[in-house]
Amino acid sequence: MKRSGGRNGTIRGCAWGGLAALALVCSQAEAAAPSDTAALPLTLAGTGPYYVLDVDAQARRLSASTSLADLRVRNAAGETMAFAWVEAALPTSAPQHVQARLYKVPLPADATTKADATPRQAWIVDTRDGNDDLLRLDLALERDTQGVYTLRVEASDDLQHWRTLQEDAPLVQLQALPQVGTTGTLATLADRERPSASGIDLDNVPARYLRLTTAPRSAIPPLVSASVTRTPHRPAPAPLEWSAAIAPSGCEDTSCDYPLPPNTPVAQVQIVPTEVDTIVQVMVLGQVDTSRQALPRRSLLRGSLHALRLKATHSAEKAGLAWDSAAIASIYWLSQASGAPDLHSPPVRLDGASWQALRLETFGPISQLGHAAPTIRIAVRQRQLVFLARGAGPYVLARAKPAETSAPMPLADLMPGRAADAALPAASATIAPIKPPVIAASAASTTQSASRTPWLWCTLPVGLVLIAAMAWPLLRKRRASVANEGV
Repeated sequence: MKRSGGRNGTIRGCAWGGLAALALVCSQAEAAAPSDTAALPLTLAGTGPYYVLDVDAQARRLSASTSLADLRVRNAAGETMAFAWVEAALPTSAPQHVQARLYKVPLPADATTKADATPRQAWIVDTRDGNDDLLRLDLALERDTQGVYTLRVEASDDLQHWRTLQEDAPLVQLQALPQVGTTGTLATLADRERPSASGIDLDNVPARYLRLTTAPRSAIPPLVSASVTRTPHRPAPAPLEWSAAIAPSGCEDTSCDYPLPPNTPVAQVQIVPTEVDTIVQVMVLGQVDTSRQALPRRSLLRGSLHALRLKATHSAEKAGLAWDSAAIASIYWLSQASGAPDLHSPPVRLDGASWQALRLETFGPISQLGHAAPTIRIAVRQRQLVFLARGAGPYVLARAKPAETSAPMPLADLMPGRAADAALPAASATIAPIKPPVIAASAASTTQSASRTPWLWCTLPVGLVLIAAMAWPLLRKRRASVANEGV
């Protein structure tokens, strides 16, 4: 019995020793575990102390908030720099849609070449006010017109000096044919018998006059009137940052869904059909997490009540998620018999909301966009921040700590004495470029392997303890049978 008790104590000692080793290894692994905080190194160019940083996709992924409110700039000592966001100035009043005067004029001298085999035409659009920013130009064609046209758009304030806005602005007006064998929602095709793209986005350009010139090898559109959408003048918007192509995560009979990166306020979306000679009216919807934010109320620009009815026919989504209508547009890829370059529909403008995903819905089968599911590209307006560099570098863009109380300042307080309409500092800060995908994937794999290694060591003592616990009853039975045989 003493001998058995001694062995029992030995086994128990081994078990407790294994648990002790487990606690020791796990505590060491926890101490050696890498920090969850991440930072992006910054490169400074120019003479400070103020630097302007363009916040791109890398920085948005670093943030945990759609408002990017948790981003901070720190120096080598870990001190947070004073900074301010550069906010776009809002117009003082809502956009106005007004009629403009349209004049047919001779072709500009620099637009005439001996190689032109087709007649061409030019028009002048008098916007009536050169102090406002032009958001959009809408052109009306004769009612029974069917055709695809290309226009060069120029702007001027004095009819003498012209600057080019768009070289190949498409102008489309067609008549839809009934689709054989379809029923249901397509019965309302009569309401959309003329798919058209008669508007040209102008990107907040201030101009008194616009000149339209038919491109070489383009037919002459029978224009009858013009109107413009304008707002009071404000600084030019931040440049657009375009993403790579995004493939759909899944498709249904009349729709495809596209996942979006986090914290991505989508300003424009480019949709390209997969087959030429395609024109389809598409509704774009954005997915909203209603548990975090209320579903916004926005009207469908150039939309229809049919779009709202079609939206209601979809099956219920997951709890807390909802789809909100964002835009309706005609999407096309059209060839031209004259041999001119193919026409592609311009990007669809959205309102800059941060969606979790986008959905494309067609008024009929999604295969109208091609036998293969279309990809999309999204554009985001870059945000800028200005920071006051203090202390030694290198400087990094990092996420704020949970208990950190620092906050951005108004730009006027960060830069005392600066006029409200003055230019931003010339000195800039840039984020290190994104590594190639292969290297990034390798680094991520290495990081994940390194993070899992301590836990693998932790499981080894656990396994030893379990084996000892299972072997102990068997060993006791064996000893008991041997003792009985001896007796």
